[in-house]
Parts: sequence; C-alpha cells; structure tokens
Amino acid sequence: MIQKGSELYRLYKLWVIYMSRKKDTYWHTIARLSIRYGFKPAQIAKIIKSVFPQTDVTGRHVGAYKRRLTTEKRILPTDIPLKPVVSVNEMVRMVEDLVTPEDKFVYDCMVGSAIQTLKCFEYKLTAEEKDELNKVEIWINEMKK
Repeated sequence: MIQKGSELYRLYKLWVIYMSRKKDTYWHTIARLSIRYGFKPAQIAKIIKSVFPQTDVTGRHVGAYKRRLTTEKRILPTDIPLKPVVSVNEMVRMVEDLVTPEDKFVYDCMVGSAIQTLKCFEYKLTAEEKDELNKVEIWINEMKK
C-alpha cells in the first residue's frame, strides 16, 4: 500500500495523469475550430467528411469531443457563438487548407488498416470455404466406395 504523503505516491499520481492524458487524432483540429465558429456536431461531422471522406466520425463523436473540451476548460461555453459565423461551404474551404501532411498520413493509415482487415477477413472466409468444399468432396468420394 502506498501512503498518500510519500514521494512514491506523488510519482504514481504523476504517472497516472501522464498515462491518462487525452490524445488528439487527425480530425480534432478541424472539430475544435468548427466548434469555435459555432457549428453543431452534425454539421462538423459533415465538414470532417468533406476533407476525410472515408472517416467514421459522426456527430456523436464530435459532441463527445465538444463535451471534453468544455469540461477540460479548453473552450468555454460562452466562447461558442449561438449561430455559425461562416457558412458550411466557407468552413470546408478553410479547413482544407488546415489539414497537415501528418493528419493525412494518420487518416490514410487508419483507412488502409481497415481495408487490410477486410482483406484478411475475406481471405479467411474463402480459405474456410475451400476447406469445407474439400471435406464435402472427400466425404462424397468415401460414400461412393
């Protein structure tokens, strides 16, 4: 048991804080800027999909991120306008210029990994199917004897 006043306890708390730190992914910069411009989560999801078309980010993801920003006090609710400052089309043009090569790379890796997973799954299914067909053929040949 670690005592509260000890140096070990202090280091443990620092480690827990460091390990539980929230990380931003490729779409968080766009979402944060769009929130500051007054867009609703569903609109922000559409803006993100215009830049990253194969993303699985939805309005719920953006809403959760917005809650996280407000609870961490990175954005104050009073700083968010009630109505969007610019149109959705203007925002799409703005965020296209903000996407960094690193964000594109992370997005491409995520999409590539999903495609690879599907290819592996397809391979396993077809391999299992061939095995079953071979078993059936052997069984039929056994019955003919």
